[in-house]
Amino acid sequence: MTRSESPTIRTSPDSAPRTRLARGRSRPRGMVQVVCMGIIAVCLAISILLTTLIAASSGRHQLVYTDRAEDGMSRDEALGIAVGAFRGLFVNALWMRAHELKQEGKFHEAVDLARTITRLQPRFPRVWAFHAWNLAYNISVATNTPQERWQWVNAGIRLLRDEGIPQNPSDLLLHKELSWLYLHKVQMLMDDANQFYKRQFALEWTIAMGTPPDRTPQTQKTEDAIKAYNETYLGPISGAASSLEELYERPNAQNAKLIVETLKSKMGMDVTTPMGRRMFLYQVELLRSALRQASALRQANKDLNINPPGGDLVTLLIAPENVDSRRELIYHLRKRTLIDEYHMEPERMIRFTQKYGPMDWRHPASHALYWAARGVEEALARLNEGNKANNDFINTDRLVVQSLQELYRSGMMMFDISNPDLYVTMPNDYFIPTYGQVITELMEREEQQYLETKDADISNRTYRFYSAGYENFLHDAISFLYRRNQIDEAEKYRVELLTWPGIKGTDYDLRNAMWKNMPLDEFVIQNLKERITSPNIAVQEVAAAIQSALVNGLLAGDTELYRKSMAYAERFHHEFTKEQWKKTGIDTNAARMGVMQQDFRELTGFYTAFVLRGAGLTNSLVIYSRLAEDHRVWSYDTMLEMNIPRGLNEKDAAAAQSEFAKLYPKPVGLDEFRAFRDAARREREQRGTSELK
Repeated sequence: MTRSESPTIRTSPDSAPRTRLARGRSRPRGMVQVVCMGIIAVCLAISILLTTLIAASSGRHQLVYTDRAEDGMSRDEALGIAVGAFRGLFVNALWMRAHELKQEGKFHEAVDLARTITRLQPRFPRVWAFHAWNLAYNISVATNTPQERWQWVNAGIRLLRDEGIPQNPSDLLLHKELSWLYLHKVQMLMDDANQFYKRQFALEWTIAMGTPPDRTPQTQKTEDAIKAYNETYLGPISGAASSLEELYERPNAQNAKLIVETLKSKMGMDVTTPMGRRMFLYQVELLRSALRQASALRQANKDLNINPPGGDLVTLLIAPENVDSRRELIYHLRKRTLIDEYHMEPERMIRFTQKYGPMDWRHPASHALYWAARGVEEALARLNEGNKANNDFINTDRLVVQSLQELYRSGMMMFDISNPDLYVTMPNDYFIPTYGQVITELMEREEQQYLETKDADISNRTYRFYSAGYENFLHDAISFLYRRNQIDEAEKYRVELLTWPGIKGTDYDLRNAMWKNMPLDEFVIQNLKERITSPNIAVQEVAAAIQSALVNGLLAGDTELYRKSMAYAERFHHEFTKEQWKKTGIDTNAARMGVMQQDFRELTGFYTAFVLRGAGLTNSLVIYSRLAEDHRVWSYDTMLEMNIPRGLNEKDAAAAQSEFAKLYPKPVGLDEFRAFRDAARREREQRGTSELK
């Protein structure tokens, strides 16, 4: 074959049929594509129908914030709505951008973006929890002053309390996170600016709620204090008018409308707005503080006429014809403040007071307890097989327990709005009996939860969180009561510690056998050996010793007990401050562990004034007359601050101090002590300013 010849192409006999078969198969493949397209079209139609139905249902049940762009909406929010099904991806991008802004120190921009994310995903609780934590922890510690830190911590609290929980009212996670912020960030000692947080919180809630009833000889028992709180403090707020219109119709509030109109027209306080309410209630509390102090002086001299600070507002409020109307108006405004601004329920606050004890709402742990307990109640009401595993009841219940511990350790508070730098707390024995009652309830719920979720019986476990916590609590309570010379009460709780069935384990059995025949005083010494540097132990030991010195010592005529108790308090205070009083860069005039004043004389003055205030006039005069002269010197000015109204003119101030001196004579050496104290304060302030620079 030559190159010019074409090659012969050989084909098999069945090649042609194969070609026809291949061509024939193209028709079924085309049919499959048509069928698939049809299925896709049907699915799209069903999707559109279901999306419409789901969107309508979500709107009816308020499960979305918005489904359309609105005036005033940010660009990111409008874009997030516009992308529709891709909103999840868009929100992920926003999360990453918010993190970058925080890393770059652009805190305000990060917060704005966080708000956008929460508006796009309002029913996703972890979004709220993440950004509240970011505000209160990550951003706050990057600032340089206590004021700035409190601004960010408070922003995290408000994000959960005012927005997150109202959008997710039965979500347990958000309640737990809010409770944790109150308890850990504000009340605990971890943050360098915690002392500033506590004073700001007390000021805010004095304005919102006023001052709770004082402890008196008639309210020494927990049940009597609970009754007084609910009848004279929370009850009137809960029973107040819900609206101004309802208020005006009440027979004992006939002048309420006149007061409201006068406040707005002449004083610029529109009490229908949050700002106007706050301004008015602040002025009310200032006036109430002045009147309370003046009233204490009038008990001894009924002819004493000390006029409170003047002004149109005071004239309006103290006018005899306005007294009942003013009272009803104040209760109404407090009710609206609690409900509208703080999203709290007065009726639930009363119920929790009845169950847990007379909480001082100026104390952060009261709010930690409220929100943790509220979250458990709301979640339990909606508990079912589908959501049981998603609710963390155990850790939320633990926050209730820890809040009760804090209320015992520091729940008795001395704070006056006219002198907001004066903030002193002491252990509150009201919460000793309620703690054990709550522990029993929570242990039973914990056992039930482990059975249902993990099929585990933990009733006979050697170690359990609640039993260990109760054991530690009883140790503290025994030492506190013993130091206050309440020997019978201390022995009662020691028996509880030795016999309570919830505490188990070989180690405990060995200790139990050793403790059983140990004298109470030796038991207390052993208990404190390794805990002298604990802030909570330090406060309870020093406070209890001073209380015992005054009440069980001087009031009972036992000067030897007074001397020994004061010596013990001073020695314990010295050991604690030597180890734990360490200043921080954020507030150079305070210490992170500054649960007590560094100067024992100053601390003694505060605690003494505190005890005398609750002892009643007759008992306080007896105690004061028997004080050592240097003890009087340390306490005198604090007692003056608590009993002389601020803002008096020179004449009235002199008259008030003169009458006070008749009741409580000025001690020898007071002027020298004042000069020394003022010089020391100036030195601290100058040193603090220098260190801050």
